[in-house]
Amino acid sequence: MSYRELFVTTQPMVTYIKPGIPPAVSVFGVPFDSSSTYRTGSRFGPNAIRDAFLNIEIYSPRLKVDLENQSVEDLGNLHHTANIERMVSSVEKVVGELVDKGKTPAILGGEHTLTYGSFSAMPEDTRIIYFDAHFDMRNEYSDLSLMHATCLRRIIDKKGADKVIHVGARAACAEEWSYVEKENINAITCEKLFNAPRPEELLKEAVKEFSNVYVSIDLDVIDPAYAPGVGNPEPGGLSTHQILEMLYALRGKHIAGFDIVELIPHYDNGAASTAAARLLAELTCLIVLEKGR
Repeated sequence: MSYRELFVTTQPMVTYIKPGIPPAVSVFGVPFDSSSTYRTGSRFGPNAIRDAFLNIEIYSPRLKVDLENQSVEDLGNLHHTANIERMVSSVEKVVGELVDKGKTPAILGGEHTLTYGSFSAMPEDTRIIYFDAHFDMRNEYSDLSLMHATCLRRIIDKKGADKVIHVGARAACAEEWSYVEKENINAITCEKLFNAPRPEELLKEAVKEFSNVYVSIDLDVIDPAYAPGVGNPEPGGLSTHQILEMLYALRGKHIAGFDIVELIPHYDNGAASTAAARLLAELTCLIVLEKGR
């Protein structure tokens, strides 16, 4: 039995297979929100993103890629657990198995803790681009050392600060701001983005020496005016247009995997779920282009 068969269950899925065309991405959901500290309900996010994805146009006029002519496989959701360590271990094993088979994981959350597991399974030369309103670099929060507010700190502990580009920060405690400065972490804050004539160029410059990247998007990087249904909304964020421009700056990069997290459907009016679906589509299109299809 494979780890996928062991940990993944089938749900309504977004699988679309074109004969003779290998899947551009392998989608799976992680219905986990046990360490959420404000709004709960991101465990319902994966299927809400799927519902939105099935109801948007999946041709990218910007990238000139039509996903209707590509293959996407959906593996379903991980079995639900309230245990953080078990969830992280399951994510790491499934992602590792996919990577070993030459597949590109596309993970739907769920809360941001899952990224510790997914990025841990990435090849050693992979860098992470971490979109989030928060730094997620507390050493401990709510008596937990591994949870959604600490997961990037744990990634840095394991992989090193040089593997991280953080994009969109505007809300963090004093300790985190000091930690970012002390560790010389490349943080493209909202203040820097809004003061730049072309914000996407800041990210393009930051990744110019990177070969492989993993993209992690907490939907709270988007301003709650555009994406209200998130776990920890924070005013002063990016518009949906701006985050899409940031993603287009990654054109030509090898995207080894990605996740989209922290959607909470019952706080949403449809804006956050459709934004998540659009991000899923455009990231998949970028992967199709890089693969030369």
